[in-house]
Amino acid sequence: PLFGGGTCAAGQATVLSLYDEDRLRGPLWFGQPTSWAEIDAWIAPRVAAALARAGGIALLSGPVLSPTTRELIAGWADRHPSFQHVVYEPRSLAAVRRAHEQAFGAAVVPHHRFDRARVIVGIEADFLGTWLSPVEFTHHYSRHRTPDAPGFVSLHVQYESGLSLTGANADRRVPITPSQRGLVALALLRALRLEAGLEPLVPPPPASAVDRRQIAATAHELWLARGESLLVSGAPEVSTQLLVAAANDLLGNVGQTLELDRPSLQSQADDVAMERLIRSMDRGDIHVLIVHGVNPAYDHPESARFLRALDKVALSVALADRLDETAVHVHAVCPDHHFLEAWNDAEPVASVYSLAQPTIAPLFDTRAAQESLVTWIDGPADEKVDYRAILRDHWRRNIHPRQMRYREFDELWDRTLQSGVLDLSATSAGEVASRSFAGDWLTAAGSALERCQKGQASQAARLHELHLYEAVGLRDGRQANNPWLQELPDPITKLTWGNCASVSPALASSHALADGDVVALVHGRTRLELPVLVQPGQQEHTISVPVGYGRTRGKVAGRLGINAYPMALLVDGLRGASRIGVRLEKTGRREALAATQTHHSMEGRPIVREATLAEYRQNPAAGNAERGEQATLWKGHPEADHLWGMAIDLSTCTGCSACVVACQAENNVPVVGKDEVRRGREMHWIRLDRYYAGGAENPDTVFQPMMCQHCNNAPCETVCPVLATVHSSDGLNQQIYNRCVGTRYCENNCPYKVRRFNWFNYAQNPRFDYDMNSALGTMVLNPDVVVRSRGVMEKCSLCVQRIQAAKLTAKQEGRPLADGDVRTACQQACPAQAIVFGDFKDPGSRLAHLRTDARHYHVLDELGTRPNVGYLTKIRNREEA
Repeated sequence: PLFGGGTCAAGQATVLSLYDEDRLRGPLWFGQPTSWAEIDAWIAPRVAAALARAGGIALLSGPVLSPTTRELIAGWADRHPSFQHVVYEPRSLAAVRRAHEQAFGAAVVPHHRFDRARVIVGIEADFLGTWLSPVEFTHHYSRHRTPDAPGFVSLHVQYESGLSLTGANADRRVPITPSQRGLVALALLRALRLEAGLEPLVPPPPASAVDRRQIAATAHELWLARGESLLVSGAPEVSTQLLVAAANDLLGNVGQTLELDRPSLQSQADDVAMERLIRSMDRGDIHVLIVHGVNPAYDHPESARFLRALDKVALSVALADRLDETAVHVHAVCPDHHFLEAWNDAEPVASVYSLAQPTIAPLFDTRAAQESLVTWIDGPADEKVDYRAILRDHWRRNIHPRQMRYREFDELWDRTLQSGVLDLSATSAGEVASRSFAGDWLTAAGSALERCQKGQASQAARLHELHLYEAVGLRDGRQANNPWLQELPDPITKLTWGNCASVSPALASSHALADGDVVALVHGRTRLELPVLVQPGQQEHTISVPVGYGRTRGKVAGRLGINAYPMALLVDGLRGASRIGVRLEKTGRREALAATQTHHSMEGRPIVREATLAEYRQNPAAGNAERGEQATLWKGHPEADHLWGMAIDLSTCTGCSACVVACQAENNVPVVGKDEVRRGREMHWIRLDRYYAGGAENPDTVFQPMMCQHCNNAPCETVCPVLATVHSSDGLNQQIYNRCVGTRYCENNCPYKVRRFNWFNYAQNPRFDYDMNSALGTMVLNPDVVVRSRGVMEKCSLCVQRIQAAKLTAKQEGRPLADGDVRTACQQACPAQAIVFGDFKDPGSRLAHLRTDARHYHVLDELGTRPNVGYLTKIRNREEA
């Protein structure tokens, strides 16, 4: 009900983390291997003693999505006054929770319903990329982004500092500085009050800070969609979030597109509680600290202060699966299972439940974190603690009585295990609490104006604002040791294997900077040195830097990029993501960037075809000029029972890159490393092209997944001297690895540049010891797909192994193949459902229907290649191009 079966790039890559050689093989006591019995004998009595003292024990964890685990923690807090639980996140939404507590008396992160919103306005919230629940939001958002969407086509306006995935997909995008976030929210609220016939109560915003006409137009569009609009912000300031909440209340969105009574539980951090914990540790009031699933020694802005406080804790325990920056400083490390090895449950949104069961027996001598906590806190039991039994008991007592469908608990349990999800939101909705806005937005308005004035003073002093953000692949850095994510090109910057400082073309020109120039960003005693990338769409006075890099632990992650977390600001105890008054200094050094795309123009060729919604409504073929039948000397291929193909809707593709990693996992695509990427030798079968159009200060952006087009008149097939690339009877351009001698003629003759050459035997060369060079790493390989050797060409096969498996299943069941029986890896992973695979010979298939759509076209169709992969024109919801 939330994700629609889709995933994200980071989620796809977690399967590789299961086979990470850096995972711990068993528990450690002061760095030495030990047994679980011995470590329990050491820890349990110390925990018992701490529970008997005031302030004795603290559990520091990330968000706890498991309702079963939350019940355990709540029980310990009730029974033991000295027990405290602190939730920590490196990128916190504590400001959202505090603002909604002040506004509506509900300290929650609301559930945002993008599927209900006709007009969406984002203020520094990358909800399609990394903010809160991007897979869910992409799934819901994309439902209303095609011109034939049911009900309505949504309008999206985005205000942001650096070009994000969300901003790239917006119909209108407005670059702002981080210090202007609150002012934009205030200006919109003021304009909405005027639309409602209310006194504005605040003066107009400075014309030098915001475009008043643009603000008025956006507010008018919001007002016309009252109750069906959504204003969302990722700003870390309570004042900005309070202004956003006031605007949503005035628009009647609360209870419609913004659900407070069914909140999101995916962010639970309490920054103030984290600060109190560090102070308590520093005073020596915490006798036992148990750390689970977080790494503050790396990602806290004041990590050195945290480590000094950690030294004063009598017993520190990390339930970490590896020796990360925090785990190396504790007394005991008790490794948790990987989530694919463990029983668990989850409640990401209130009343929507999921069950997780092990896909594999634990590879190492690890133990579920909940079992460790129960063993130490509840004391020794007659039998070994079994978290699965605890899980079943919780569901029997708390969840089974809330539903009416299954009379017997075992039936509910088995059905939920099969489906993976149980949605009780409809049965538990009941009466929605009436909430009226009670926040002091006028005081928040003063804070917003003050912050904007600080930003203007910084610009006057020729200083800059720093904007920290999460990259789509690495996110907050917890999976930085995953080579699939390190090699995944960022959809905007196209960089791999490190971070950079994105600057605007205007700033680069004024400072004589070029791509790869290393600069220093200085604020007080904090100094970051990293290479520059000139980024179209970047706000002129803002520098954007992704976090998640600069790890010091891990075979892959160590010493890649720069740790930008020390620049994160703490304001009133809350985590920030920006700095005002940052000085930029040139170092005179250069660094070669590992980028997979160094151009961004289509050079006048209609590779991506676009039109506005107004143009489409006048002519559904707008932007897609009619083409006559092309003459050809080719005889064509013999008819077969199937003709496989694909269609990709550019209106719904957001560029999230889930397809890229899904393809890599499915087809055993090797990791080549930073140096090889610099040489242009990346091996991804799907290349996510990113193009700009318009002025460099704020261009339109479009993404296009580009894989082998499986041409019926394939240029690669005519030049191979050994017939290693041939055409199948069902429309596939096949690569026969055993015939290939590596001439690379096919690569040279391919107009789409989608073929990949194995320059090395990556699977057996120690130089490429990333993911498939060890006995453990080979376990991630798909046994249905051959691992290619040196000197062999490879490319997208349209998941031919899945086609053959579906044919076999249909044959065994005595039926013909049905539409949907075959789903490629990229199609299955796509949260936007932008990719459709099917059989052109099936007139009832969705693919056959899309082929007749007026928006359907082929890339470089003028070459006469007749591809079996097509695209649908991108439609933007705007009046003018």
